[in-house]
Parts: sequence; structure tokens; C-alpha cells
Amino acid sequence: MLFRILFILFLIICYKFIPVFEPIGVNYLLSLLVLGFICYETFKIWKKLSLNVDNKIRIQKIGYLILIICVSITIILNIHKDFPAGNIRYLRTLFILITIILGGKIMKELSNTSLSNFIKNTVLILFSTISFIAIIEICFMFISLSHGSGEAYSGKIWNIRCWNPINKFGFRDENPKNAKKTVFFVGDSYTAGWGIKNIKQRFGEITAHELKKQGTTINEINLGRYGADTKLEYALFENFIQKSNIKPNQVVLQFFVNDMDNFIVNGNSCNNKIEQTTWKKIINDGSYLANYLFSLYPNNSQNNKLSKECDYLEQLKNIYNTDTIWKKEEKQLNKFKNYCKENKIKLTIVFFPFMEDLKLAKSLNIENRITRYCREENINLLNVTPLLLNTTRATRQVSITDAHASAEVHKIVGKKLATIIKI
Repeated sequence: MLFRILFILFLIICYKFIPVFEPIGVNYLLSLLVLGFICYETFKIWKKLSLNVDNKIRIQKIGYLILIICVSITIILNIHKDFPAGNIRYLRTLFILITIILGGKIMKELSNTSLSNFIKNTVLILFSTISFIAIIEICFMFISLSHGSGEAYSGKIWNIRCWNPINKFGFRDENPKNAKKTVFFVGDSYTAGWGIKNIKQRFGEITAHELKKQGTTINEINLGRYGADTKLEYALFENFIQKSNIKPNQVVLQFFVNDMDNFIVNGNSCNNKIEQTTWKKIINDGSYLANYLFSLYPNNSQNNKLSKECDYLEQLKNIYNTDTIWKKEEKQLNKFKNYCKENKIKLTIVFFPFMEDLKLAKSLNIENRITRYCREENINLLNVTPLLLNTTRATRQVSITDAHASAEVHKIVGKKLATIIKI
């Protein structure tokens, strides 16, 4: 018995370090083989425990089963933390099922004891409820749903499944080719298509598709990078040109309201990320179901405790209403403007508002700033806000947990860009 338990632990360690994230390849077959051994050895232990015993040692048997369940639950709560989107989910599923079966054995043993019916029924109801939740937990281990920050387990599963292809330059796009009529689409996660399952649904690809229907074929190259601000976007833009030796005939620069986040003053007493309480963190980290539910309402009650000057929207309002700070952002935008002017190519800026609230960007002076800049510098601007006035928040967002632009928004923007880009 002891040898089999130690052997199972050894197999678990082996399984955990098999580098498999999706059910493909030789490593996946190897992981299935190891998982099969775990099932076989576990079955042998169950068979040994199922031998007929007299009433004298029944309580000892129940205690032993409870001990195994405690070990199994500990493994369930900790086994997936390194790779929540990987094949470790199958091992975790196995242990959940083992726990349910062992719990069923305890129910059988209890039914043969002299305990009162009230206690037996109470334990049975509790066991049934926990088993039902455990089955739901298994289902949520395989739910793929984009998340704004990418931290939720469902978001990490989505990233593994959908964040592709990645080309040799590190962008989410096919490997670029050098051709005539090349248009660079530069930006952050909106350009890269965060939350969009297929890259063909992004506004850059839709623009190219619409132009092709009109008889104009363009070489569309996506240089979107999630989390990038204007400074990083230009660095990536410049680095790509140097390494690929591909130069654009036009540039479409996407601007979002958080592109000036790097100008938010740090080092003060503000702490926008309030740590979760210990019990909530344990549940959030240990359960896919709880993690999903917490991702729907991330620390809303705690964020309300922040002082006004520490509120993110207030900080955005401050930096967009401070002329000296906006001048710093203009210097970054001018890098794109100067490049396009020197190379005699057209620059178009696409401004995306908050998908949660279309009026918010204007109230924070963000929309006004970018509009005034484009007008003064004679840069073509596509303000997405008016295009979305007849849409609902649900249709604008990619998911309930992700406020990035939906495929429908990308389609609207792409079609509009196709009427603007003349090449």
C-alpha cells in the first residue's frame, strides 16, 4: 500500500513537468500514459480498500479514506497554479473524481454504522452538494473566455488557445512579406485584437478585405502589441522596419485612452491594487469556478475605498488636463508624424474610446486632446465614438469580463477605414 502511494506521488511529479499545454504531440501521448498509470495504481488501492471488513475496523477505514480525501483536496487546490491552462487540468480532473468516489465510499460505510438517520441524511446532503459543485468546477476548468488583464484562469486558457499566430518578430500576425501598397497597423491590444479569436476579424484585416472587394489589394502588416503606449509603439515600429527592411506606404496608428498611463505619477500614497483577504485569495487561486466568479466583479467594493486622487479615472483626467504632460505625449506622436512626413506617406490615427462608456473619454478631455492635435497637425483622424452610438455595451465588448473592442466593433472600424485609406 505504502509503495503504491509513493509511486502515485512520483507519477504526479512526472506528469506535472511534462511540457504540454494543449492535447497535441508526442508529449501529450506521454502524459496520457503517465495518467493511465496513476489511474491503474489508484484503482489497485481502491480494490484493496474494498475488501470486506468487520464493524470493528470500519471507523478506521473511514478515517483512512478521509485522510486520502484531505490529501487529494490539497493537491486539487495547488496542482494547477503554475500552468492553469495546461494539461495539468486533466490530472486535477482525475483527483476531483477520485475525491468524489472516495466520498461515496464513506457514505456507504456510514450507512452501515449505528449513527442516527438525521446525521446520515445531513452528511449525504452535504456530500451531494459538494459533489455537484465539484462537477461544475471540472466544467469551468475548460472554459475559454477572454479577460481584460489576462490574469483570470479562463483568460489564460483563452490566451493559450486563441493568441496565435505569432510571427518571427513577436507580433500576433502571419510572417510579413514585402510588397507594394503596404499599410502598417500600429497600436496596442486593440490593434493586436485582444479578445478576438481569429486575426481575420481585426479591423486591419477587415480594412484589407474591404479594399480588395473594391479592387485594391494592400499588404496589411499588424504591429499591435498589448500593453504598449505610444513610446513603445514607435520603438517597435522603428525596430520592425530595421529588421524586416519593409517600409510602409501608409501608417494607421491606433490610440486608446490608456496610452498615457506611463505619465501617471507613481511613488505617492496611492495603491490601486488592494490585496485580497487571505481566505478570498486561497479560494480564488484554488478554484476555477471561484476564480471565474471573482473575475466578473474584481474588487469593486475594495476599489471604492480608494481616495479620489488615487482613483484611476481621476488620474487619467489629471494627466489629460495638464498641458505639460500632454506635450510629452505629443513628442511621441510627433515621431510618427515626422516619419510619415519625411517619407511622404499618409498617417491616419484611429481613436478608440472606453467600450464601457462612450462618453467617458470626452468627459476626461481625452477625446478633445487627440482631436485638437490631429486638426493642428493636419493628420487624418478616425474617431470611433460616433460610429458606435447605436450599439450597446454588450455588443461593443468582447466578453463580460473583457472591455476590449468586440469583433463587431472591429468590423465597423475596418469598413470605415476602407473608405478613408486611398492607396
